[in-house]
Amino acid sequence: MTATDPLVKPLTEIVIELAWLLECSIDADGEPRAAAKTLDWIAFVFDHLTPDQRERLAGVVSRIAAEADPGERRRYLAAFPEAFGLVDDGEE
Repeated sequence: MTATDPLVKPLTEIVIELAWLLECSIDADGEPRAAAKTLDWIAFVFDHLTPDQRERLAGVVSRIAAEADPGERRRYLAAFPEAFGLVDDGEE
């Protein structure tokens, strides 16, 4: 396996933060459909990654979750790979 590109982690963190903000806005925003559509689009894009790419991205997310402080954000990070189709139910 080759070394991970140094851009992978920060870009992954941006996508996760965007997804979290959108998910939170579904409850608070007057237009939750836009947020839900964007979350669906993120999952759609992830679905078109190869199985190897999804597995590698899930690994990056898992490492980010392990580094996060305990709490709501860590729980969100831990659930992210399954919620966005990077791993199958119970596969992680």
